This record gives sequence, C-alpha cells and structure tokens, in this order.
Amino acid sequence: MVVMDMSNRECRNIKLVISYDGHNYEGWQRQKRTKNTIQGTLEVTLSNILKENIHVIGAGRTDSGAHALKQVANFKTTNFSIPPQKFKDILNNCLPDNIRIVSSEEVNFSFHSCFSALYRKYIYLIHNFKDIDSDTIFPFISRYSMVSKENYDVKKLNEIVKSFVGIHDFKNISSKREYKTTVREIKFARVFKYKNFIVFSVKSNGFMYNMMRGIVSCTLEAYKKDDPSMVKKYLNGELRNKPTLVPPNGLYLHRVYY
Repeated sequence: MVVMDMSNRECRNIKLVISYDGHNYEGWQRQKRTKNTIQGTLEVTLSNILKENIHVIGAGRTDSGAHALKQVANFKTTNFSIPPQKFKDILNNCLPDNIRIVSSEEVNFSFHSCFSALYRKYIYLIHNFKDIDSDTIFPFISRYSMVSKENYDVKKLNEIVKSFVGIHDFKNISSKREYKTTVREIKFARVFKYKNFIVFSVKSNGFMYNMMRGIVSCTLEAYKKDDPSMVKKYLNGELRNKPTLVPPNGLYLHRVYY
C-alpha cells in the first residue's frame, strides 16, 4: 500500500506514462527556438485544459527524432476536480496522435520523474536488410529503425557490448554537455535478434546526451574492425576520432525504473 504524502494540498502531483513517435519532433526538451517538442506540446495542452501554467518534468530527454515506449513524466496542478485516472482520456482526446498517454495517476508530492528514477532502459533497433527476400525496403522502416545490409553475428555483438557493463566514465563517447559527473553504471547491455531486427538493450542509472547512440556506434565500429578492445580504447579516449553516431530514428526510451 502506497501512503500518499499529504503535506501540500494546495496542489496535486500527477504522474504520466507516455508513448510517442518522435520522428516529427525536435526531441523531448522544451526549446526557445521551437515549440515542436514533446515536453512543449504536453505543457501547452495541459495548460489549456487546466487554465494554469503547467511545467512537465520528464524522466529522460530523448533526442530529436527518437521515440519512447514508456516515458515517465509528472506535473503539479491546483486543479482537484479532475480524477487522476481521467487525465489519460482527456489528454488523448487533445494531443496529436503521435503522442499517447498510457496511464495517469496521482503520486506522492515528493515524486520527481527524473530524480526519483533508479534506472532507465533504452533500446536501439537495426533493421537487418540481409534477411529480406526483396530489394525493397518499406518506407516506414527507416522512420523507426536504422537500416543495414550487414549480416550481423549477434553472438559477437554481445561479446563486444558487454564490455560496457559496470561503472565507466562516458565523457569520451557522449556529446559534451555540463554534468556534475560523467560516470555512469551500466547494469546490463545485450543484443538480440527479433524477426528482422537486431535489438540493442541497455539499462543504466543514467544516460547522458547521445550516450546510448554512442554505445551502439562504438559496438558496431569494434565489430566492423573485429577488435572488441576498441570499446575500452573509446572509453579511455585513446582513439582520436569517435565513430559516426547511428541515426536517432532507431532509439527508444523503453522503460524507467523506480
């Protein structure tokens, strides 16, 4: 049984689980130069519904063009007339079809979707063109995955990507931004095949900007060169040039753990 923190009854804390197609958006985070972000769209929609300025907090800042299966967000509102579970239906009636609310509920006032999170899991999809008996790639495939003709050996990919498991400094394979620390712990990293897709799955206590794409890119480069030791060399900054980042369209925020 969850005991609700009733210390502030001037407003409520509402948690949302969100799924979205990020193809046409400039990422999750609100930006000054554009209104076309997931966070911005949610804030405008909620502010219009509730007739107050709403600030939405997300568990993860997905890249421009990246997607989410179960992003978690929360917002605080002085509105007490709408039952928490009704926010799901109300928002789904108002939001664009490429943003869907999976669930809505009231949570402890202290809950923070980002800072309360213990781990996040991202997946990355590669459509394996070699398994298709046609020269035609369906046009929507490249919208939701990276397309490759490489006949990947999943066992070898797993041997490489497991080098990321543990505590490492990821500053050399992530985009440079201001962080209190660039050290992260990878709880697990694996690659598996699902139908015509190669799936990278990584769970960590935190992801920096472009970190997941950097992990996939380094793994593919080490695979191409048949040199698993390249992972440690990338992490340690021993290699001057970073590998070209895989495109964002294959990236999904899969789940957030609390």
